[in-house]
Amino acid sequence: MDLRNLKTFHVVSIYLNFTKAAQLLNYSQPTISQQIKALEDEIGHTLFNRMGKKMFLSQVGKILKEHTDKLFNILEEMEEDLKNFEKPYGHLTIAAPEFYCGYYLSHIIGSFLKLYPQVNLKLLCANSKETATLVSSNQADIGFVAGKPNYSGIEGVLLEEEDLVLVGNPNIIKDRTIAEIFDEYPFITYGLDDNIRGCLRDIHCDPKTIVEFGSEEAIKRAVVGQVGLALLSDILIKKEVNKGSLQVLYRFPKRLPTYLIYPHNSKEFSNVSMFIDLVKDTWRTI
Repeated sequence: MDLRNLKTFHVVSIYLNFTKAAQLLNYSQPTISQQIKALEDEIGHTLFNRMGKKMFLSQVGKILKEHTDKLFNILEEMEEDLKNFEKPYGHLTIAAPEFYCGYYLSHIIGSFLKLYPQVNLKLLCANSKETATLVSSNQADIGFVAGKPNYSGIEGVLLEEEDLVLVGNPNIIKDRTIAEIFDEYPFITYGLDDNIRGCLRDIHCDPKTIVEFGSEEAIKRAVVGQVGLALLSDILIKKEVNKGSLQVLYRFPKRLPTYLIYPHNSKEFSNVSMFIDLVKDTWRTI
């Protein structure tokens, strides 16, 4: 059935007046008559009866009105719900490594919720590889990762590039070379991705023992605790280096990019697009 004809019937059924319906729908009266006639021909029943100048719904017309009442109530509710998404509304799930969650997102999320209090935010802490998986599988709307993402269906925004450094506790470094330290202490990492392997090749090191931790923050604490050496962002360990609890052994010339990632085409949703805009405006100021 033609939705326009049903809408015309619905309005006529409420006011029982073709002239009034024509005014409300901005149609001519002959158009109203044609649409009602087309609907009656399709159904095979008369929808309105006349007694003198008064119009009444036929038995079939009454049944049809019960259904059009429900139909247009649902359409009206749908239109109202969709209007909500003209501005951020509903749910937004963000995934990021622990460092980004604590260092950056704690500030950004607060600002976002002040602007858009109707959004329910969910923050998932995961390493960069896990974050990319969450975003690519639509379990997260937005993610923050170290290194350029290579997942199909994911788009990325470069936020900054950080210096990547090899660090250790001064008490285990002393006057030893990196190779000598690795003979005794493990390399601590959250996973041997291409970036980390490339850095190890640059310094011609092949650690005998590798210990994997779930987050950059945990790795930093382990290095401070003299467990071993690690590759970390200089931003993450700046305070510890200034205090003297960590020492930089090597600063790599290749910088580590930080990307905001999101599924392809999801930027058309205001929740995602507004959050991305806020991140781009505030990330470097933090």
